[in-house]
Amino acid sequence: MSIDKQKAAISSVFAAIFLTLMKIVVGIFTGSLGILSEALHSGLDLFAAVITLFAVKISDKPADYKHHYGHGKIESFSALIGTVLLFITCGWIIYEAVEKLFFGKNVELIGIQWGVLIMIISIIVDVSRVKVLKKAAKEHGSQALEADALHFSSDVWSSSVVIIGLICVWIGDYFSIPALKHADPIAALGVALLVIKVSIKLGKEAIDVLLDTAPKGMKEMIEEEINKIPGVLQVAEIRIRPSGAVQYIDVNVGIEPNQSHRAVHNIVHEIREKISEKIPRCDIVVSTFPADAVGITDININHTLEGIISRIPNCTNIHNIYVYELEGKKKITAHIELKENLTLNESHELSHQISHMIQNAIKNVDNVSLYFERTEQEVKTEDITEEQQDIVNDIRNTVSSINNNIDCHDIKLYSKGDKITTFLHCGIRGDFTVDKLEVVSMTIKDKLKSNVNQIENVHIHFEPLEDTV
Repeated sequence: MSIDKQKAAISSVFAAIFLTLMKIVVGIFTGSLGILSEALHSGLDLFAAVITLFAVKISDKPADYKHHYGHGKIESFSALIGTVLLFITCGWIIYEAVEKLFFGKNVELIGIQWGVLIMIISIIVDVSRVKVLKKAAKEHGSQALEADALHFSSDVWSSSVVIIGLICVWIGDYFSIPALKHADPIAALGVALLVIKVSIKLGKEAIDVLLDTAPKGMKEMIEEEINKIPGVLQVAEIRIRPSGAVQYIDVNVGIEPNQSHRAVHNIVHEIREKISEKIPRCDIVVSTFPADAVGITDININHTLEGIISRIPNCTNIHNIYVYELEGKKKITAHIELKENLTLNESHELSHQISHMIQNAIKNVDNVSLYFERTEQEVKTEDITEEQQDIVNDIRNTVSSINNNIDCHDIKLYSKGDKITTFLHCGIRGDFTVDKLEVVSMTIKDKLKSNVNQIENVHIHFEPLEDTV
């Protein structure tokens, strides 16, 4: 990005050198104040282009231990310098024009056709520079390049005014109309007024950035986007600090107190994504705080919500109900248990349906956030020990194959759905410490689960066996 910006700035420097030298030579030759004022204007553009080149080289340097927000403001500073130079130029142009108009400082113009030709060439060069600089400024968000484009853009209009002035002087000479001889200084005044207007606009923009003025409407747009995110209950603070092409944005939002760390992290991530979609060049810091809940013990609201949920076939229960009062409006959050799984589209539609029912039943509710949970259906547990003696024998044989000193007995099998849990007693001979018993337990469990596919859980009770003689 820095190389592209520097190329645009360097080309502007060379263009300004060419235009300045050309206008000085022709202005002196013709004696036209309008052309000389344009030469001074182009000289100013040259100086501004050099400053711009210097600014874009520095502005893209990354943040360091002294400049925590980078070096982007150097672009605004260079734009402010350019503004001051524009005002100085205007002062000189106005002074010379007044001298010619009111104090008889007249100079006969010669070679007017050359002056017109030079100004046409100037317009062609300026238009090409404006196109290149505006494109680079838009792509890279560079205020310095935008200011440079503004300089060359003002040259286009001022050069046009000078051409009109020169043509009027020529007509006055040709048809002996003395009044038209004043067209050249009047054209110079027109240039000055145009440059003053451009200077005021450019200066205000530069000062706004240097004073950390937030772009108009940006705060409201950010707040609107954040309020659309589920889980955000309050936007407490938004601060925007422009620096070069980057907008540094700090936001502080209130989150439901019962949210997990993962849920809060996801909300923060979504806030960053939403803002980045609207403002491509931004650096966002999001801080969160638990929003205070009020009215969560409101029995009427609880009963109302329970009544709504009872009318929806797939919903079994509602819990974790929180009501937040913010600026006279209620925000309600709740967890709802479902009998059956739903797709994203189905859950989204159900959420809208329930939210609409809640807002119709309770006054001043402007936001409802619902979280769906799948209810685990109760599965009956059965004792299948007698029916599955083959599995009992498999368990006994497997344990015996591991260690001959282990006596596996009192084996019980319980089924829950298609999974089996086994409880078994293992008598063991020898002196085994706890750590050794743990190793034996893990070996038995692994072996049983690999040999008997239906077994999900294995619970072992160890007991000592006396050696027999």
